[in-house]
Amino acid sequence: MNHLPHPLRACAAAAATLCLTGLAHAQFSTDGYLRAGTGTGTKNNSVQCFGLDGAGLKYRLGNECDTYVEINLKNTTKVGDLQFSGNIMPVYSGAGTQASAQDLGQAFVEGSGFDIAPKVNFWIGKRYYGRTDVHITDTKYTQLDGTGGGADNIDLAGGKLGVSYFRRDTGFAGWGTASRVNVEYSTNNVNPGGWLHLLAGFVTSEEDKDKDGNLLEGRNGTSFTIQHYQDKLFGLGGGNTVWVQFARGSAALNGGFANAFSGNGNDWILTTPDGTTFVEDHGTPSSKRIADAFTWQVGDLAGQAVAHVQDDDHLQFKTRSTSLGGRAAYSFTNNFKLVGEVGYSTKKPGDTATQKLAKATIAPTLSIGRGLMDRPELRLFYTRAKWNAPASAGGNGLPANDTSGTRYGVQAEIWW
Repeated sequence: MNHLPHPLRACAAAAATLCLTGLAHAQFSTDGYLRAGTGTGTKNNSVQCFGLDGAGLKYRLGNECDTYVEINLKNTTKVGDLQFSGNIMPVYSGAGTQASAQDLGQAFVEGSGFDIAPKVNFWIGKRYYGRTDVHITDTKYTQLDGTGGGADNIDLAGGKLGVSYFRRDTGFAGWGTASRVNVEYSTNNVNPGGWLHLLAGFVTSEEDKDKDGNLLEGRNGTSFTIQHYQDKLFGLGGGNTVWVQFARGSAALNGGFANAFSGNGNDWILTTPDGTTFVEDHGTPSSKRIADAFTWQVGDLAGQAVAHVQDDDHLQFKTRSTSLGGRAAYSFTNNFKLVGEVGYSTKKPGDTATQKLAKATIAPTLSIGRGLMDRPELRLFYTRAKWNAPASAGGNGLPANDTSGTRYGVQAEIWW
């Protein structure tokens, strides 16, 4: 009897197909990510974690209440100078020890070595793309994920150019049917040890109704990111990344799609008594953000710190959110380290009171090595969080009528 859930059976069949295709010249490989664990604390609730809603406002050590697995299956085939790969990625996620969900995170084909452009990589399908992140908050400051196609590794002016196209169809009703083009350019010809990444996104909205069927004019959108990485800053063995970002309309700060509409600031399509229609322009929402992440590794002491400020103009009100925190790990042996993390987040929507949350975690950890990013890790953890009343009342999933909480338990994390 086959005990695999239907989505996973489909993924397994696809994986077998990939392996058999072009078998004589094929090479199979896999990479992926897994985290799993459990804990208790506040009201004996294993799925109670602490954070504010928004990018970068939740520090993850001892503060992830889920099981999450990604397994990328890749089959690479070489034919002369051509190299093709088929990629599929089943994804599993579940809250605590409760119900789970399966999905297909990636399914795409890419190839290089074509005689018309031997160095260029071409791809089509559904994929994770253009991701840069800060690990300790699990925030992806650029994330172009979606279904589409593109070409990258194009030589241009001492750097590399990439162009991609993505489509969002009617299944996203209420967010808006739309198309997106992203253009990115990367170069290390900026300063010694420096790397510059420029990213632009252009979204064309085709939506004329919201999820409730109201006639609306969906917004187009643009986004821009300037990202700079400096290797071995201050000689501390790590590096520093700065993001400066702006977005408006149906483009997101991370370069992806955002809502084609803007809540109370929607452009309503109105009709006069004589039957003439017109658009009541309520303006275009916009967002901007600056973030900095610094990573170090000096002997047995490693860590990562992050700070960011984000402003969102929703037309009817503005929201400012801030985040400041860090994680440090000290290795007593090659396989045992003590890891600590602290973070402080705020969010102020409009004229309401500022939401505030502070979180701290201590975690004795078994690891494969002394590096901050060495995995796997097996952890015991204790987390303590404090927040104010506006935070618990602000739709952040925090316990009602409480302003503090604890969580303790075990967690494993690995990537390969």
